[in-house]
Amino acid sequence: MIQNANNNLHNTNFSKDPQSSELKGFSKEVLQFVSHYNFNNGSDIQDSIQKHFTSKRLIVYADVAFDKYGAIDHISGYGDMHILQYATPLDAFSSFTKYNKNPNIKLVVPDIVIELEKTHSSDTSKLSLHRAEIQHSWGYERIKSKEAFEYILKNKSLNDLPDVVVGIIDDGVEMGNEDFSHRLVAAHSFTEEPESPFTSSTGHGARVCSVLMENTLPNVKFISYKIFSDSETTLSILHLAEMQAELDGVDFINSSYGMFVKFNSGIAKPLHIASVGNVRSEQPQYPAACDGVISVTAINQSEKLYKKAAFGDWVKVAAPGENLKLPSTYADGDYVEFTGTSCAAPFVTSICAMIKTQHPNLNNEQIKQVLYNSCETTDIPVKYGIVNMFNAVSYSNNITQPEATKRTVDFTPKDIEPALV
Repeated sequence: MIQNANNNLHNTNFSKDPQSSELKGFSKEVLQFVSHYNFNNGSDIQDSIQKHFTSKRLIVYADVAFDKYGAIDHISGYGDMHILQYATPLDAFSSFTKYNKNPNIKLVVPDIVIELEKTHSSDTSKLSLHRAEIQHSWGYERIKSKEAFEYILKNKSLNDLPDVVVGIIDDGVEMGNEDFSHRLVAAHSFTEEPESPFTSSTGHGARVCSVLMENTLPNVKFISYKIFSDSETTLSILHLAEMQAELDGVDFINSSYGMFVKFNSGIAKPLHIASVGNVRSEQPQYPAACDGVISVTAINQSEKLYKKAAFGDWVKVAAPGENLKLPSTYADGDYVEFTGTSCAAPFVTSICAMIKTQHPNLNNEQIKQVLYNSCETTDIPVKYGIVNMFNAVSYSNNITQPEATKRTVDFTPKDIEPALV
């Protein structure tokens, strides 16, 4: 899927905006690591003994020398992360079981194939992003973005606001709107697709960007990390994008995808916001269930949990995520819909970015405190409630709580339809 992708790892410059004329490049370490990995990723797989080992690769974390157990290629290049290529899925599975018994190994996971959540719309065309004169979504109204913007700008001008950077790990972004080009400071591609790194393969990343554009002020900038090709990627590619995001110094990362296989997120410094998945289940999905990640589920306009959304005591907050209308480039006045927890996550990322705008000195834990403590109480099965941007940015400057207030919640969803078979 990603063989020989190294020739397509590039950035594209913008000439319209002087501030974006020199985009950040890949770090030398990550570029070399990606190039080596893509060049040595082995042959295609035809049959699989177990779906988690279809890539025939393992991701091993170790800071000492270790046995490769017959791997046909060993790729290293950043920190304690190693990628091992095996000849068959059976070889990979056999080595996986051995590494789990090896005390020198911190962690081993199969290089799992990750599928991007499908957008609930037949239109996956390019999107133009929100402008002030265009009708806003009901989510914008629900989380009180307008009131939050007015509160922030009451005593500050746009020029006085600090820069905040959001990393978008998805299937690319869209350049149909000139306003967005002024806010995009870098675009990286980890795929083999020959087109620009800011072409959204399925329209998914474009919709995520549209939500972020609608619900943030212009001080919030974006970096795109394109990891999905034809709605698929692998865990190792996700980790490489996370490494690049760390080195780029982003403040927040938005992830609108997930899987049931447990793994550790590679993100340390940026605050990570992730969707919980569109499978009605209490079983945790990752990266949303990783330690330190803000997990986001979706509600509809009736204040009920979206009928396909995941739920449970591992889910932190809820945000708008059903029938969100976003503007299309086909014609003025045309809109396409975005439904699912993928849609809810960028609403929460937007709120975190505006908290950082209002309180630039807060660390990640304090930002989470503000987000959680400013939620509206609800009976839907989430830990803290429904997010509210105005409540968050107007939260007290005296942020000293050691932990956000937790609620006692019945995590049995009584307000949604029976599970679909």
